[in-house]
Amino acid sequence: MNLSAVVNSPRLNAQAYTIQRSTGSFVLGGYQSVPTPVPGFGVISVASAKELQQTPEGDSSLGAMVFRNSQPLYTTNTTGISDVIEWQGDAYRIQNVAPWVDYGYFKAIGVRMARA
Repeated sequence: MNLSAVVNSPRLNAQAYTIQRSTGSFVLGGYQSVPTPVPGFGVISVASAKELQQTPEGDSSLGAMVFRNSQPLYTTNTTGISDVIEWQGDAYRIQNVAPWVDYGYFKAIGVRMARA
């Protein structure tokens, strides 16, 4: 069963947001990261208590949202690079991804990043 139509449904309040995806390369002196904006669209909800258990305790104090969409989202890896979602004036770093590819969507938990 492909649920991508549900995840992208305006009836379920699917919304547009921007994914800042870091791409880059190794240059003299180390790795140079360049954020690339990618348009995103899907259902967004507040993270439940059970979902918050999947994030580090210090991060969850800033707030967390669940983003469902039909395109892949990426978590932090050993180089510290992860997707960052910009939505309603806040930035959310992706901490956990459930790839429900057999059902046509990805579910990601993003924790709000502290403002500079």
